[in-house]
Amino acid sequence: MVRLPALNRPPRTAHSNRRSLVKVQVDSERCQGHTLCAMIAPKAFQLDDVDGHSSPVSEEVAADQEEQVSEAAHTCPERAITTF
Repeated sequence: MVRLPALNRPPRTAHSNRRSLVKVQVDSERCQGHTLCAMIAPKAFQLDDVDGHSSPVSEEVAADQEEQVSEAAHTCPERAITTF
């Protein structure tokens, strides 16, 4: 087996400074305030104080939050969260 020299690139880590390519939206008509999204990704979703309905903190998902936001979207019982 021939080993090739490593490229001079920094290793990719979960906390790299790369910009996220993922965006998130919450459909306010579908959201019923189950709050699962905020439990799974508390840095990415905020809850309304009155009815618990969710909204994204920012449309652009931070790179270190992509996995949690994806899990929140898949866990939402109302399918109110869309990532793109």
